[in-house]
Amino acid sequence: MNRAKMILTFLMTLGMMALLGGNDHRALADVIARTRFVDVHAHPVVGHVLYKEGDFYPVLEPPLRRPFWAVPRDRIAVFDTMEPRALRAIYGYAKDDVRENDLPALRLLSEAFWKNGNQAAFDKVMDLCGIERVFDNTDSLPKDINPARVFWVPFADELFCPLDPAGLTGVSPDFKLDLADYAKDAAALITKHGEVVKDLPSWLALVNKVLEGYKRDGAVAIKVVCAYRRSLWFDDPPESEAASLFLRGLKGRLTTWEEHKKIQDFIARHIFLKAGTLGLPVHFHTGFGANAGLKSLDANPLNLESVCSDYRFKDTTFLILHAGYPAWDHVKALLEKRNVFVEFSAVNWFVYEKELTDILYGWLTYPGASEKILFGSDAGAPVFFWIAAENSRRALYGALSRLINEGILDEAKAVRIARNIMRDNALRIHGGR
Repeated sequence: MNRAKMILTFLMTLGMMALLGGNDHRALADVIARTRFVDVHAHPVVGHVLYKEGDFYPVLEPPLRRPFWAVPRDRIAVFDTMEPRALRAIYGYAKDDVRENDLPALRLLSEAFWKNGNQAAFDKVMDLCGIERVFDNTDSLPKDINPARVFWVPFADELFCPLDPAGLTGVSPDFKLDLADYAKDAAALITKHGEVVKDLPSWLALVNKVLEGYKRDGAVAIKVVCAYRRSLWFDDPPESEAASLFLRGLKGRLTTWEEHKKIQDFIARHIFLKAGTLGLPVHFHTGFGANAGLKSLDANPLNLESVCSDYRFKDTTFLILHAGYPAWDHVKALLEKRNVFVEFSAVNWFVYEKELTDILYGWLTYPGASEKILFGSDAGAPVFFWIAAENSRRALYGALSRLINEGILDEAKAVRIARNIMRDNALRIHGGR
């Protein structure tokens, strides 16, 4: 370990020691401070990028106005509370709050931080946050990142939404537009691979080819975000019905959402099975999200019982993203299934330490859950990585020390569980990547 990393580890350990009150679990605090996370869910933004009004995600710290949450600056939020500390840790920002007139100085700090190149600077971000590697959810990995530390998770939704919804009625204009965008993406895939799609079998053959290409190109998982638009319940229509509907869909003759959903569900199930044969875990967006159109009932993780409880998917690994929040307690029943796991990204910069501690404690008191929980950040800008990591370390210490104090765990077992949650569970289900 080089001198810089030794200093960072020492400072992180001091921070964890500050958590210790009358119950002194120093070995646990030391391991949580020293262990570097494997972050299974992120959207890293690298380089000095100016934030513009209307950007979907904020990419210049500090985002004083976040367009996907139209709330005033005086709200009570984890981000606002921890932001100055994150800016200090990453950029050397000196003040205890952030106002509009601080932006010019912050811009200079950001430019200086990234001036030596995006790869080196983002590696430094990860080091400052105590993160060893990151799984980037993106259509394609950027070139200016460290391939030894940033791994690829491509999106899969376009593969089960290939049909033009032009004739679809009875749905919102936004939903129809989303389906049209997916159909355009699917058409681009057909052109890219030089295929002719004349029926359902030929489309499934192309789906297999695309997924095999993802695996060959280094993907460690695939990502499904359809919960923003539709239910996570995937029905099991007969192949003959799906094939007939697909032919009609190619001719633009589908008019109802029920018809489209049957085709999507059939293809999605095919994708999940194929992912299992390729050793690609399937990551599902669940719970809350950055879109007013999301329906919490559709995004409830219990909907995934439609596939998680189907023995045909016993060789497919399913990862529930965002803890299913706010339905995080519903996840417990799903964790009984051998191939289902959960992480808590975004929750760790959305709720305060006490609530996150309660969530982790609630899971950990469920049999076998300690081998099923992973860390993720859902971070884009560097401050989100820092806040997610810091909040998670504190909450993990809080949950495990509480279990020790209650006589449920000894400290040695708590240390093993901490390592599992911070990195080992992620490495195990993603093939050591």
